[in-house]
Amino acid sequence: MSIYFVRLLCIQMLKISLFFPSLNHPFALFWLFFSHVACAQNTTEAPSPETWGDQFVTAIQSASASEQEAIVLRIFSDAALANPGKERLLSLVGKLQNEFNPLEYHHSDLMAMELSPGNISRVLHIYLRKKDAPMWRDIQMRLDPAPPHKLLSIAFIAEVAEPVSLPNGDITQKTTLDWLDRYVQKLVRENDLSGSALVAQGDQILFEKYFGYADAERIQPVDAHTLFNLGSGNKMFTALAVMRLQEQGKLNFTDKLTSWFPDFPDSAHANKVTVHHLLTHTSGIREFWREETVAEMRRCTTWHQFLPIIYGSGFDFKPGTEAGYSNSNFILLGAIIEKVSGQDYFDFIQNLIYDKAGMQQSGTFVFDRTTKPLATPLARAGNEGWKEAEHGKRGSPTGGGYSNVRDMLLFAKKLKNNSFVSSESFKNMISDKTSGLKNAFPYGYGFIPQKNGGEYSYGHGGIASGINLEFRYFPRLDITMIVFSNQDNGAFDDLKKNIVKLITGER
Repeated sequence: MSIYFVRLLCIQMLKISLFFPSLNHPFALFWLFFSHVACAQNTTEAPSPETWGDQFVTAIQSASASEQEAIVLRIFSDAALANPGKERLLSLVGKLQNEFNPLEYHHSDLMAMELSPGNISRVLHIYLRKKDAPMWRDIQMRLDPAPPHKLLSIAFIAEVAEPVSLPNGDITQKTTLDWLDRYVQKLVRENDLSGSALVAQGDQILFEKYFGYADAERIQPVDAHTLFNLGSGNKMFTALAVMRLQEQGKLNFTDKLTSWFPDFPDSAHANKVTVHHLLTHTSGIREFWREETVAEMRRCTTWHQFLPIIYGSGFDFKPGTEAGYSNSNFILLGAIIEKVSGQDYFDFIQNLIYDKAGMQQSGTFVFDRTTKPLATPLARAGNEGWKEAEHGKRGSPTGGGYSNVRDMLLFAKKLKNNSFVSSESFKNMISDKTSGLKNAFPYGYGFIPQKNGGEYSYGHGGIASGINLEFRYFPRLDITMIVFSNQDNGAFDDLKKNIVKLITGER
């Protein structure tokens, strides 16, 4: 899992874990921000980063405080030892020991991703679990950018199924597709995964699978007609709408937020926010979807009622100086679309996206399973299966429409054929806009560009309680990947990640 995705996921989960919270949440167990200062390591040794994972687990298992201290001093970078410091790192080891011992250790795996030329993000994945626990944990550690790439900070801990050895074959080969089919069956059998997955090369569908149930009662099996919540996948639609209006000369990316919201609070900052900043999550406007605002949000009956919450949220940083994923940006963009076009946001998206792509089953529906085959978002109900997760009744410009793998394949085809906006405009949308900023993560105009195994792709994910989507298109290979799930189930992340590896050849 890449760093940018970890950041999006944690924000989508309401930023509820800021420092050493409970380790029991199925997806986001905690989120630690340590110093990001890069300090060269003065050593002649050059052990592989996987060695740091082995030693970190040894520290967690150790009953000796002196051994734990020696390991922490050996495997963490100078930057981490300075901030948050040795004592906080030892406290972290102690908390993990209380949570996981006696533990089983699987292995550690280094993943490197090029964010921009010469800018490589290195993340070490440490797979372990409490002995006999049904699911594994993927402890994801940022590594210092300077050799020997010691541990810098914990980015995230995810619930995952058991790590697997992938076949060496190409995604188009029958043996690879047969392995993928068996792998999905394994995740369903062992992890009770529900959802759908599709991989296509051009117009040819290579793999298509429907599995599990669309409801908590396990009455309605997932099938080709089941519609899943897109989550933040709708941000692609909102961004395309903004780009279309820009092409029509109705707005510019340099237009100020205060052109449409002259009373936006904190004018010193608000006057600096542009459409570009909103589209790229660089406005600094604070996330409105927070733990302390959830109750107020639940009382809202339309997305327009989120605007007062955004007005009262303030700024996290000066516009254009940092990157910070915030759903507030896309609520404001939706309001701008309405002001500029004179149309209801949902009608504009229906005409521009769903109708033009021929996505006849998709739309931004009010949640009602009696009229549409909508998958119910599901959260774990302890050891008793699944229960309906809390969710909104209708989506917004920031997310929440409904679609399925076949309709999203139609969307992918129209994207690459430049049916929504011009080729020049779309090329602009899928280029990274945040490189060089503090806390940068790859993000364009409503699309996330990324590289895996040397293969470039673009798309967007969607993550919320009981909502999972990953949409990716790999231009060089002409391959589209779409994966949905309606559960808080870590097996979704395994499936998505391993399909990407099969497509790109990354092993």
